[in-house]
Amino acid sequence: METTERHFYRRLNRYRRWVQVLSLSLFAAIPVLNGYGIHTLIGTLYSLSIGDLDIADPVMVLQTVLLSRQIYVPLLLAVWVPVVIAWLFGRVFCSWVCPQNTLSEWIDAVQQRLFARRWKQVHHFKYGKNPHAAWYWLIFGLLILLTAVLGVPLLAYLSAPGIITSSLSQAILQHHVGVEILLVLGVLVVEAAIFRRFWCKYGCPVGAGLALFQGRRSLRVHFNSDLCDCKPGTAPCYAECPLHLAPKETATLYPYCFNCGLCVTFCEKAGRALTFGFSAADPMGNAPRDIDSKPFQLIQVSRHK
Repeated sequence: METTERHFYRRLNRYRRWVQVLSLSLFAAIPVLNGYGIHTLIGTLYSLSIGDLDIADPVMVLQTVLLSRQIYVPLLLAVWVPVVIAWLFGRVFCSWVCPQNTLSEWIDAVQQRLFARRWKQVHHFKYGKNPHAAWYWLIFGLLILLTAVLGVPLLAYLSAPGIITSSLSQAILQHHVGVEILLVLGVLVVEAAIFRRFWCKYGCPVGAGLALFQGRRSLRVHFNSDLCDCKPGTAPCYAECPLHLAPKETATLYPYCFNCGLCVTFCEKAGRALTFGFSAADPMGNAPRDIDSKPFQLIQVSRHK
C-alpha cells in the first residue's frame, strides 16, 4: 500500500500547479470584485490587504525604508506573513505562487511539446554544478545599493510578480497596462530563446529578499546516496530542475533552490534518494551526503545503473 509520504511526493507537482492556477485566478478576481464595490481583498503582489490583515513584500518594505529614510512600524509588521512562510518553507512563494514562474513554466511546457527533439538535445545532456551563493547575494546587494544611491524605486521596477498582478488589475479596471510589463515580456523572451530561467535563478529581487529568511531548519531538499540508483557520476535530476541546479549537491543548493519539488517527484519514480525535510539532517537522521564535488562529466539522463 502506498504510504502517505509517497502519495504526496508523487502528486506534489499536481498540487503545485493547482496552487499556481488558483493564485493567478485570485489576482484576476480581485480587481473584478473591487469594480463591483467589494473591497474585502485589495492589492497586488506588491502589497495586499485581506480585511484588516495587511501583507507586504519584504523587498518593497526595504525599498520604502531606503527611499524615505524612515522606519514605519505598521509597514514593518506587514511583512510577517511572507517572512514566516519563507522561514518555514523557503522560497516556496517563487515556485508555487509567483506568476512570473507560472508563465515561464507554461512556456517551457509549450516548447517541450512543440520542439521535443530540440528540448531533449538541450536539456537531457547536462554537466556542471551549483553556482556559488556569493553571485546570488552580490547581485541582490548591487540592486539594493543602486536603489539607495539613485533614489529610485528600482526594486519595484524589477518585481515581476508585482508588475504582472498590477498590470492585470490595470487591464481589468482601466483597460490598459503600463510600460513596465515590457520587462516581464523581455525576460520571457530571453528565457525561451537563450537562457532558461535566468531571472528566477539570478535576477529577481523578490526571491532574494525571501531567501534572506530561510535557514538550516527551513524546508530543504535532502539527498541519501545509499538510495540513489543513478549511474555513477550522473544526475538526471539536474536536467529535471528548471533552474539547472544539481539537487544532489545539497550543501550548495541554496539559496538558489526554490523548493518546487520537481527533482523530488522525479526521484520518487526511481530510487527515492531525494526527499524534503525541515532540518540539516536527512529523514533517517544522518547528515545529508552530497555527490562528488568535482564538476559533472557530460552525461545522458539515466535513472538506472
